[in-house]
Amino acid sequence: MHRTIRRLAALPLLLGLGVAAPLRAQRLTLRDDPANDRLVVTLSPIDLPANAPNGGMTKPPAQTVVIPRDGWLQGFSLEMVDANGRPVPRAVVHHLNLIMPDRRELFSPIMLRIGAMGTETAPVKLPRLLGLKVHKGERLLVTTMLHNPTGKSYHGVEMRISLPFVDAGTWLPPFSVLPFYMDVMPPAGIHEFDLPPGKSQKSWEAKPSVPARVLGVGGHLHRYATLLRFEDVTAREVLWEARPQLDANGEVVGMPRGKFWWKGGIKLEPDHVYRLTAFYDNPTGQTIPGGGMGTLGGIVIPAGGAAWPGVDLHDPELQRDIQVTYGPMQMGHGGHGGEHHMEMMDMAAPATSGGADHKDAPAPAHHH
Repeated sequence: MHRTIRRLAALPLLLGLGVAAPLRAQRLTLRDDPANDRLVVTLSPIDLPANAPNGGMTKPPAQTVVIPRDGWLQGFSLEMVDANGRPVPRAVVHHLNLIMPDRRELFSPIMLRIGAMGTETAPVKLPRLLGLKVHKGERLLVTTMLHNPTGKSYHGVEMRISLPFVDAGTWLPPFSVLPFYMDVMPPAGIHEFDLPPGKSQKSWEAKPSVPARVLGVGGHLHRYATLLRFEDVTAREVLWEARPQLDANGEVVGMPRGKFWWKGGIKLEPDHVYRLTAFYDNPTGQTIPGGGMGTLGGIVIPAGGAAWPGVDLHDPELQRDIQVTYGPMQMGHGGHGGEHHMEMMDMAAPATSGGADHKDAPAPAHHH
């Protein structure tokens, strides 16, 4: 038996293929750093061979850490170094998601997305008087996908996610806000779709679980996109729409953001249907597999003292979300949905200087 195993191990050398480095288990850890007002989440070690082919992704297993104390999260930043402490380029990051599995989204019962990072995501730092309230013992789930298109291999890579943190004992507590997320595809599953030639659109609609006020929004689109629209179907009112900034090749290089805090926010009603639509114009004459995507993210405060709904572990949509998030790597952005969540928080100025308890915001002006 052992002789057979040795022969099988030698087979790659006989074929001139070389021997792949043994797989190493990546471990997610959290370090509390109160001296620097932050939590530091680390994932390591990660090996990234050079010249990964297109689609050659590395997906460490989804893992959780536990929040060590009550307080407020106020953003995130990412640093990557190799086994020798040398910087690793952010080009290797396809995406990284921060999820709270013990909470749910506003428009769907899937796990709450609180942040997302990609190759070009800049560090996010909220104003001092805004924050996401968290509690000791709550879990933070980290999922990521990496690839290395460069000609240099990186071994023993360590991903360090720094989370600015305000302790619950602070003399001036931040005002608590919550992220929300919508997608033009069903919430749990692959979030990219095939893009047909010519003009097309893709949409999804839902009702919010509680009344809320939107303080700010932003969006994410892919190449050849022309418009992202968020509307109240019941009231027949466009709440926000944005045309992406495109380069000469049709690539999205920028997206406008909407800020509504100064109007008291845009009110969302639980008996209204809301729709998100992504518009595209594909000039290639061919269908682009996985070429389309459309997401909306932002920050809200529950209105009228409404309590955010709890997690229903028996909900089939949540079960699907858990399956996709924790399951084996899939093509597309199965776990990538939820960009621009906490990232969107940094663009909304404080609506009030109040503390942890929510207070109903003033009535918003009509917005078109």
